[in-house]
Amino acid sequence: MDRKSKPEIKSVIFDLGNVLALHDARIAAKRYAKLTGMNFKEVWDTILTSKTEKAYTRGEITSYEFFRYAKSLAKPGTKMTYAQFRDIWNEIFVENIGMEKVLKDLKKNYPLYLISNTNAMHYRYLVGKYWHLLKHFRRRFPSHEVGARKPDPEIYRRVLKAIKLKPEHTVFVDDHPGFIEGARSVGMHGILFKKPAQLLRELKKMGVRVS
Repeated sequence: MDRKSKPEIKSVIFDLGNVLALHDARIAAKRYAKLTGMNFKEVWDTILTSKTEKAYTRGEITSYEFFRYAKSLAKPGTKMTYAQFRDIWNEIFVENIGMEKVLKDLKKNYPLYLISNTNAMHYRYLVGKYWHLLKHFRRRFPSHEVGARKPDPEIYRRVLKAIKLKPEHTVFVDDHPGFIEGARSVGMHGILFKKPAQLLRELKKMGVRVS
């Protein structure tokens, strides 16, 4: 990309999962299967990647309703409290080391925003555990509050309207190719995230000041 073709970036917008905090939902699936007598595939297909889970991330059902749905699939006689389910559901994250410095440096020159496919239970947990990362964002747009999920173009449009920026003045950072394409479909620039150093190189190519 030559100097003349570099976009005028006025804001950097981040995904959360596997960008700021790494996560592995298989951990939850294995723990839930062990507790409930279900097998891994049952948990994965009927809970973690289900239509009900997607509705939960759009904010269409509450955390307790999601818990009741998940518990209804357990083998007869399973004893499980909401707190047990919450801990299984939440304890899948670890900080992506290096991203805190990236956020601090970018924040000096650009307002930062967040778009995340998440849910009320995860989001509350993440805000509590990773506030040192999330505090750098001017605004955060979790899917369960927006009422739409990536890659639905509607979530990007709602965010752009809220932050009052044209799409061509933003760059969206996500680890999921389909979610990058969703952002590009409404005119945003996109960077497929792999690791902090790679992200900084890609941002520099776009003319973004990274320090």
